[in-house]
Amino acid sequence: HNRSIYHSRPQHRDSNDAINNTIIAAAMSSPICTIDRTILNEHTIGDMDDLGLAVFAKLCGANRGAFVLDPPDGNTYGCLSFPEVFSTNIGLGFNDTIPDSATFTQSFAAGSISASQAVEVVDQYVNAVYKTSAEGASSNPYGCDLGGLATLQNCTSSTGTPRSLRKDKDLVKSVTLSGAFIPSFATGGEALTMDEVKEFYTDKDFEEMVKLGVNTIQILVPCDAFYTSTGDMAVTITQLLNEAAKAGLSAIIVLVEPDDTTDKVTAEVVDDHIRAAAAYAKSDPAVIALQLPSSTPSLLSSVRSVATKLPVLVPVNKGELGMISFPPDKHVFAALNTDATSSVAGVASSDSVGDRMKMFYHESITCIDRSPIEWLSCYQDMPVYVTSGFDLAIDDCISQNEEDFKDYGQCGRFDETTDSGWWKRHRQSLAGRQLFTYSKGLGLGWSFSAWKLYGDDGSGDITPAKLKCLRDVAAAGLLPPMEDTNELGTFCLNGPANDFAMGDETFAPTPAPVDCGFGWWNETIGDCSYWIPPPPTPTPTKKSCPSCIGAGAREMSLAAVAGAAVALVLNLVVKKFMRGNDGYEVLP
Repeated sequence: HNRSIYHSRPQHRDSNDAINNTIIAAAMSSPICTIDRTILNEHTIGDMDDLGLAVFAKLCGANRGAFVLDPPDGNTYGCLSFPEVFSTNIGLGFNDTIPDSATFTQSFAAGSISASQAVEVVDQYVNAVYKTSAEGASSNPYGCDLGGLATLQNCTSSTGTPRSLRKDKDLVKSVTLSGAFIPSFATGGEALTMDEVKEFYTDKDFEEMVKLGVNTIQILVPCDAFYTSTGDMAVTITQLLNEAAKAGLSAIIVLVEPDDTTDKVTAEVVDDHIRAAAAYAKSDPAVIALQLPSSTPSLLSSVRSVATKLPVLVPVNKGELGMISFPPDKHVFAALNTDATSSVAGVASSDSVGDRMKMFYHESITCIDRSPIEWLSCYQDMPVYVTSGFDLAIDDCISQNEEDFKDYGQCGRFDETTDSGWWKRHRQSLAGRQLFTYSKGLGLGWSFSAWKLYGDDGSGDITPAKLKCLRDVAAAGLLPPMEDTNELGTFCLNGPANDFAMGDETFAPTPAPVDCGFGWWNETIGDCSYWIPPPPTPTPTKKSCPSCIGAGAREMSLAAVAGAAVALVLNLVVKKFMRGNDGYEVLP
């Protein structure tokens, strides 16, 4: 297939200069990294499991461990040397100053400083570390990363880009109508007829979405879906949008490059496809944005030729954050793919403990995504909408029947998680962390990966595919309420529970070994398994050993020879293992 026509298009001559000017203008506004007081404040700091681990372990290594004050005072500081002003700013006297991070955490734990004072110290420290690295902050999407607890402020827009896609200025809370017009896991990889699409997504589904808190639907369609406006697909899309609008839902249209692109699809044909889609999106009042099939800047020109103010979403993944190149446009936004199951590290595990450690990993990295989301908005003037990757899947087992599936042992144990309290708690944690991260700060909102599976009535246990469906995740009690994003901040206040060792209601704990004194009791042999030989049983002195009675000269001779052989072997063993001890003191 020739897929390059949608990706390798000539860029605008001034695009790089324009984006560089945007970055420079944003940097000149001097954004600061500060604690998000809606999450970490005097009422919540005491709920942190380990303040030192959450803050100082994260930042003490930044800038080679050093930071300075602004304006400089002739000194360089670090975790082992706090400036005196950190203490005086919170009202501490000269004799009560906090000299370093270790003393700070101890003072807070002992109650020597109040919760509000502790928050102020942390805020001063985070701000100072970020300012020290400010020269590189404009190119570092993770410069203000504190596990979701910090936020960028003093961000200005050189274009006046709005901070919401919706007319009511609300956060986009969307769900993708997966499989409707592009085959997906929701349809078992099969393409649906237009009649099947209408049966798949009904007005009842849209009403349930609204009750759950969803305010937008995301529809993936082929790039040429609107090229013939009277085609069956375009007509069906219109019908779905009308039904969704009646329920109060807006819509985002995502253009997908077809798999069967050929050399006959020229640049002019692609332009026609994009222009037709833009014209359709502009004319339908339910559509709030159009997502391009790639980040090629010239595709934006095709949209702007027919819709100058239509909000346009540009797809990007976390590895491409610093490579987006578009001329300034107040109606251009980033569509971020946060999928964490596309890498080996994200999916590989081959036993039950490994599965749990993998879940712990996914929970741990989720809150970090707040930093690049805010960085794109602050430094590149492109607010971020999370278009894909929001679900509870931590493996790619729904694709295990495909030819290119790579088996690392990650599949085959899902039944272990079905009735597990451990897995329910951690799936709730993963859902809450994602919902907070994609809803908070400078982001535009999110779309959950799918609503439901084709032909499924919603009954039955959760399955790998249902973990990607919002309806089923909510029904299983795994999704927290969507309304109050500040309440969701408690999910990122601490790291995930480090309890992935086996031994709970899912797996009976292994009995602790019984100490025999010189070893552990071995149930198999009914005796102790020794690592140090036990002391010999004292030999009776008043009576000869029963086994020796009646022994003749031949038996005694054989016993002597055997004893000599054993002594020789033991002597050689001792010399071999003791030779390396010369010059060392024997430990007790």
